[in-house]
Amino acid sequence: MKKNLLIISVCVLTFFFSSPAYSAEGPYMSGNIGFAMLSDSDVTDSTIPGKNIDVEYDTGFALGAALGYDFGNTRLEGEISYQKNDFEKTSLPRVDFDLTGDITSLSLLMNGYYDFVNNTDFTPYLSAGLGLAKIEVNDFNVKGTGLPESNDDDTVFAYQVGAGVGYAVNKKVTIEIKYRYFATSDHEFDTREAEFASHNFLFGVRVNF
Repeated sequence: MKKNLLIISVCVLTFFFSSPAYSAEGPYMSGNIGFAMLSDSDVTDSTIPGKNIDVEYDTGFALGAALGYDFGNTRLEGEISYQKNDFEKTSLPRVDFDLTGDITSLSLLMNGYYDFVNNTDFTPYLSAGLGLAKIEVNDFNVKGTGLPESNDDDTVFAYQVGAGVGYAVNKKVTIEIKYRYFATSDHEFDTREAEFASHNFLFGVRVNF
């Protein structure tokens, strides 16, 4: 029995600490695209103290591109990404209003990754990133009110955390499926201040030089 346990333990340790099937150390470039599920925002307006306005969004899209360096178990990269979601509606006590227009995010982040390397072609990983994002509201309007459309933008602190798994097609190419929680500090437009937080599900390709 003890001999069997020893053999199993050695096999497990070998699986987790042996070299990966494909070594991918060195510089790389990557790209990803997917769905962006922007969470409802609590919007405050300094002209209406004590009142929060709930804003909802349609599912949108996100895409990005990055240049980085793979050190083996860890990676470091600079990434530029873009996200767009249409406004859906705003909720006030006992009444909802449909909205038009969209909100976009153009961000530049420095990301770090930790790869759980093993002797298979699949590599799970965790990631985190910090940077800046330009949040832009385009053609915002409340339907049926006759109010003019509004446009504005603000540059704010941004961050993201995530997890994913990569599959090594060969020594140069890895395809990835990943989840990211992307958020920023509150952005301000005129007298209003709003939250921005999104759950993003992405498909990507990474190519080592």
